[in-house]
Amino acid sequence: MKKTSYILFSALLMVACGDDNSSSANDQQELGHDFGDGYVYAMPYRYDQASGIIYQGTFSCNYHADTKTFAWEENPESIEAKAIKIVGDSMWIGPTSKDIAENPDYYNSETLALSTNHNGILGTWNVTGCKRKLGQTEIKCTEYIGSLSGIAKTLTFTEDSVYNKTVVDISSGTHPYKTNFDNIIDRYSGYNVGDLTVDSLIKANELEQLPDMKFRIHNQEFTEGGDARFDSTGMNYIRTMSSNEKTCTNIQTLGFITEKMCKEKSEDFLLSARDKSEERYYYEDGPVSGFSVDNNEEYNECVKKLFTEETLNFLGQFNRTFN
Repeated sequence: MKKTSYILFSALLMVACGDDNSSSANDQQELGHDFGDGYVYAMPYRYDQASGIIYQGTFSCNYHADTKTFAWEENPESIEAKAIKIVGDSMWIGPTSKDIAENPDYYNSETLALSTNHNGILGTWNVTGCKRKLGQTEIKCTEYIGSLSGIAKTLTFTEDSVYNKTVVDISSGTHPYKTNFDNIIDRYSGYNVGDLTVDSLIKANELEQLPDMKFRIHNQEFTEGGDARFDSTGMNYIRTMSSNEKTCTNIQTLGFITEKMCKEKSEDFLLSARDKSEERYYYEDGPVSGFSVDNNEEYNECVKKLFTEETLNFLGQFNRTFN
């Protein structure tokens, strides 16, 4: 999928651009550290115990380009296959021999999951951030599960479905806040000043990182905020940018497309994880397994309006032009 978050109420999907004491700001503050009960989705699967292969996505939401319709259907081949090795209370999840043959440089490791309550594959497994290279015994662990940090993930296998549950777990991955001045200036001010100019402006005390996720550009102070809520709507990521009593709120949501969604949701929703700039791929026949929705465009426009004329005039002195 291309982004990160989803189905908050439609009002929350709209950018909040109001006074800090408005209802939108209060909603964000009330969200606080209520990270939700976790995001859970079920995926049909088939397990071939003899070969140790698990086939996921035996049923999925499929897009039919000729009729521009979606249908929940059984697939002749699963969307994803994984090789499973269970040794005691450890499960190693890795690529199949077909994957390795097609791309040995990419499919070259397996991930560890642990369980103290299982019968073979059946039961609940805690996915870890630990991996090992294929054919090796050395295990290396990081804070990342898949590509995400700050989460915990379990897989619960029943006879016909695997239930994926992801919860926010800030103890597993937190990083010191650091303002990315180059990115903020380039994205929101309309000026490209470059890393070297940013470094010189920091030394000149014209750019300053402040406590409590605040920063200053020239004479204007900004505050960034971040939060997450994983619940039945999906994995919702929230970030805010504030200045001069105005707040902009960005919400990104992602999750798995269920049978109910497949039958009821719009084309924009069901194709949201595809890259719309590539029309050929966007409308391609095949499964649409995940959704990914955000209000990035509205948020970016809102943040641009936070910059005062004084700040823009200051930054304009350092704008780089390319012939």
